[in-house]
Amino acid sequence: MPHVDCHEERIHVCGKIQPFGYLFIFDRHEQCIAASENIEQHWLCTAASLIGKSITELLGFLLPEYSLHFQRFRDEIADPTFNRFVKKVKLDDRHYYVSIYRHGENLYLEIEQSNGFELKQTKLHYYAKHLEREDSDVWQSLTQLIKEIIQFDRVMIYRFKEDKSGQVIAESINDNLDSLLGYRYPEFDIPKQARALYKEFLARHTADTESPISPLVQSTEEEIDLTHCSVRALSPIHLQYLRNAQVRASASFSIVVDGELWGLVTCQNLLPKHVDLAQRHACLFLTQYAVNYYLSTRLKQETYYIEMTSKLEGELKEELWISNDLLATFNKYAHRLMNKLAADGMFIGNEEEKLSFGDVPSAHHITIIKQLLDQHQENVFATHKCIYWKDTKKEETLFPGVIKVDLIPNSSWTLLFFRKEHIVEEIWAGKPEKIIQNSLLGNEKYPSPRTSFAAWKRINEGASSKWEQRELKFIDRIALLVQQSIAKKAGEIQRLNEKLVNANNTLDTYSYTLTHDLKNPLSAIRLSAQMIQMKPDLSEEFLKRCSTNILDAVQLMSEMMEKMHEEFAAKSSVALKPYLIDPTAHIQSIVETAKQEHGVHNLHFELGEVYPVFAERTLLFQLFLNLIGNAIKYSGKEQQPYVKVRSEINDTHISYYIEDNGIGMDLKNNNDIFEIFLRMPNSTGYEGSGVGLSIVKRIVNRLNATIAVESELGKGTLFRVDFVRPR
Repeated sequence: MPHVDCHEERIHVCGKIQPFGYLFIFDRHEQCIAASENIEQHWLCTAASLIGKSITELLGFLLPEYSLHFQRFRDEIADPTFNRFVKKVKLDDRHYYVSIYRHGENLYLEIEQSNGFELKQTKLHYYAKHLEREDSDVWQSLTQLIKEIIQFDRVMIYRFKEDKSGQVIAESINDNLDSLLGYRYPEFDIPKQARALYKEFLARHTADTESPISPLVQSTEEEIDLTHCSVRALSPIHLQYLRNAQVRASASFSIVVDGELWGLVTCQNLLPKHVDLAQRHACLFLTQYAVNYYLSTRLKQETYYIEMTSKLEGELKEELWISNDLLATFNKYAHRLMNKLAADGMFIGNEEEKLSFGDVPSAHHITIIKQLLDQHQENVFATHKCIYWKDTKKEETLFPGVIKVDLIPNSSWTLLFFRKEHIVEEIWAGKPEKIIQNSLLGNEKYPSPRTSFAAWKRINEGASSKWEQRELKFIDRIALLVQQSIAKKAGEIQRLNEKLVNANNTLDTYSYTLTHDLKNPLSAIRLSAQMIQMKPDLSEEFLKRCSTNILDAVQLMSEMMEKMHEEFAAKSSVALKPYLIDPTAHIQSIVETAKQEHGVHNLHFELGEVYPVFAERTLLFQLFLNLIGNAIKYSGKEQQPYVKVRSEINDTHISYYIEDNGIGMDLKNNNDIFEIFLRMPNSTGYEGSGVGLSIVKRIVNRLNATIAVESELGKGTLFRVDFVRPR
C-alpha cells in the first residue's frame, strides 16, 4: 500500500487559491495560461474564456479604469530590489491590492481584498523604540506589535532547534487562552519542504480554514509553481492540523538569521480573519527590524565575551612563558577559566601529576572518561552526552558535559572541563508521534494531523547544557597558548638536538661511505697484486697494465678520501668543479672490476650510446660504481645475467639507463630505497650494508641531477639518471 509522508506533499504546486483573492498566470510571452475559477463571482466571464489573452488585454478587461496605471509595471518588476508591482484599486465600492511579479518564466497577477489598514509613518518610530527596549526581550516585543497590527488572538515566536523541532520562546495572547510558552513541537509538524518554502517566501496566511477553495483553470495539465503566491491555499493536511487546534485563521512570518530559517512568527485566531497585503508587509518589516536588533545585540555580547577572554588569554600567556610549572599556572587561573566556560569543574594532569578544581567526577570515572574520549583524534573534543556512568551509584553526581584538550602532542598531558547533568522537563504540545491512517478508498496511507495538543511531558536526563561555539573557540586558543609556550621553551633544546643529530648523521654517512666506496678500488689493487703473485712469468706489458690499475686505484682512493673529507668538514657544501666528461672508460673499468669481485664471469654486458655529461669526475665515478656494481651483484645469480648501460639525449637533459635482469625490488610498500642502511627483504644472501643507494642519492643531488627507478620482484631493475644538458 503506497505511503505518503508529510515531507512528500507538494505544497507549492497545489493548484488552488483562497476565496479572498483572484489569480492569473501568464507564460513568458505574457499569454494567460491559468486563471482561478472564482473570477466568475465578480466578472461576468469564465476563467476558461480568459486563457490565451495577453496581460495587457486582461488588465484592460478586469480594471479598465486603471489601465494607465499599469503601463510601467514591467520596469518595476525588473528592479531586483522592488521586484513586485503593487497598486491599490477600488472595485464595486471595495478596495483591492493588485500585485504583479515574476517567478521563473511565468508572470503572476494577483488581486486580493484590502482591510483598509494603513501604516502611519508616525508609528514607525514608536515601533522601533518598542523593539529596542532594554527591559524587554526583542522577540516578546515583536509578538506584542504584530498582535496590535493584525489583532489575532495568539502571536508566538517559534524557534527551530538543531533537530528542526521547535519551541515557543515568546508569545502574546488574549486573556481567555492558555499559554503555550515553552511548549515543544516535533519536526514533522513543519516538514522540510515547508521550511524550504518559508525560507523563500516570508509571509503566508489563511483567512478561514473552513472556507471553500478555488481551483485553477489551466491551458495544460502542467503543474504551476505557487511558491510566491499570497493567495495560495494551504495543503489539506495543514488545514486539518489548524482545525484540530481550534484555529480558523492563521498567519506566519519567517525569521531568517544569517541566511537560515531561524524561526517563525506564528499567529492564530479562533475566528476567520483576513490579513491584507499592507498588514503583512508591516509585520515583515517589523520582523526584519527585530532580526537586525537581535543580531546587533548578539554581536555586542560576542564582542564583550571576546574582550573578556582576550584579557584572560593575555595574562595566561604571560604566565605560561615565564613559569616552568604548568600545574602551578593552571592552579592560578582555574576558576577564571571555569567561569568563562560555565564549567562546574576542571582537571589537568598526566600520568604522574594531576590537579582538579570545583566539582569533578571521581578519579576512577575521570580515567574512564579519558579512555572514552581518547578514541577521538581531535586536539579539542567536546560533548554534552558523555556516557561513562554504568557503575555509578544513584547518589553520585553525573558530569555528561566534557571538554577534552590534548595540551601537548604525543604526551599524556590532558585538560578536562566538566558540566553537571542538566535534567530538563520538556512540555510538548501533544505527544510527538506520527499517526498514519488509510485514505477513504483504502489504497493509500497518509499522515493524519495530530488531534491533541494537550501538554505532554517528557523528562530528559543524561545530558548537560551544550557547549557554545564561542566557548570551544576560546578553549582552542588556550590549548594553542600552552603549545606555543612549550614550543618556545623547547625550541633552543630542540635546535641543539637537531644539530647533534645532523652531526651524527653526517659522521655516520662519512664513515660508511668511505667503507663502502673504497671496497672497489681496494679490490682492484688486491686482484692485480694476486695476479702478479700467482704468475711470476708475466709479460712486461701485462705487468705494466697491472701496475697502471694499481696506480689508478690508489689515485681514485686519494681523490675520494679528499672529497669526502672536504664534504664532511663543510657539511655537504663542497664547491664542485664540474667539466664535460666521457664516462666510457669509467663504465668499462667498473664492469670488469665488479665481474671479478662478485664472480659473475658469464655476465652479458651491453654498452649502448654514451654521451658526455657535465659533472665532477670523482662523484660521477662513485655514482656509476654503485649503480653498475649493484646491477652486476644482484643479477649475478641468474642463469644468464644481463646488464645494459645506455644514454639518450634531448633538448634539456642527458639520461643514463642502467638495466639488469636481477632479483628486482618491491616498490609497492613505499619504502625509500635511498634511505641509508635500508636493505630490501629479498637481498638476503648478498653482501651489502644498505649504504650504496644512499650515496647515490646524495651524489645525484650534488650534481643537480635526478634519479628514478622501475623494478619488479624477480624481473630486474631499471635506474634512470637525468643530467642537465650543458648549454
